[in-house]
Amino acid sequence: MRIQLIGLGSIGKNLLKLINQKGTSISEKLGEKIEVVSVSDTTGTVITDGMPLTRIIQAKEGGGLKTLDSFEKINATSAISDLEADIVVEITQSTKDGKPGISHIVSAFENEKNVVTANKGALVSDTDLFKTAKEMKRTLRYEATVCGGLPVFNMMDYCMIPAKISSVDGIFNATSTFVISQLEAGKSLASAKSEAIKIGIAERDQRDDMEGIDSARKGTILHRRIFGSNLRLRDADISAKQSEIASGTRQFTEVTAKGVKVEYKKVTEKNVFSNAVGPSMVIRFNTDVLDHLTLFTDHDGPLESAATVLNDILLSRSEKGA
Repeated sequence: MRIQLIGLGSIGKNLLKLINQKGTSISEKLGEKIEVVSVSDTTGTVITDGMPLTRIIQAKEGGGLKTLDSFEKINATSAISDLEADIVVEITQSTKDGKPGISHIVSAFENEKNVVTANKGALVSDTDLFKTAKEMKRTLRYEATVCGGLPVFNMMDYCMIPAKISSVDGIFNATSTFVISQLEAGKSLASAKSEAIKIGIAERDQRDDMEGIDSARKGTILHRRIFGSNLRLRDADISAKQSEIASGTRQFTEVTAKGVKVEYKKVTEKNVFSNAVGPSMVIRFNTDVLDHLTLFTDHDGPLESAATVLNDILLSRSEKGA
């Protein structure tokens, strides 16, 4: 199973580490080896040709991919079209317009490759990639786009088939939960944000996390999937303001047939959401026959998201297209 990795941020580096650590056991269990044939970032592409994955990680954390002998100054789209592979793993950073993630995913489909992505921005843009995948008979897996390590879509696909989902609500953003938990422990807001960056659950620019944009993207993906809509990020009601962050609050997201709403609200004691402390997330499905079905993780970060991406890669190995 040959994969091309597009994007080498925190999730990408953790994915390479996991493949390096678990490649042998995966091969023994599934009878198939994961081969990373290329890695691309904004500077260009490394054609691995059997190179140890640890060297790629070291280069990225050092002088950049350009320090490797097999580095070529070709962009990800060219790498997708020029190199043979089975799966394109698109995990570039989410952007307001979904670019360049959209072009990477469409290019993969055009070159008869399936896609695994953690790119939320690409999935909530004006381009309907779900429809594109179906029309081009390709598989698009995106488990890591909503609540990182929680098996949101796999649960929907395999455990909730008889149920009708009326709504989804929860705490979808681990960074904001961590920051508020730090405030509740007596830390300053600046100190809490710095610590979130230090432990790898936040970017230096945290506005997407703290102002509800990240949660709205997740809610919009869920809305498209559950209600079959073409809702876009700009259609979401994002009312989360950093000035409202305080002890005892959490950033809540609600997904109903009417749309997506994100806001800071007080946590009710003994409510399921009161368990959200530190870098945790909670997502609750409200259904007709399974009542309130809740997923919880007490820690979400790039490692958990990378593990989810790897799981999607393994699930994609036998899929020939949608």
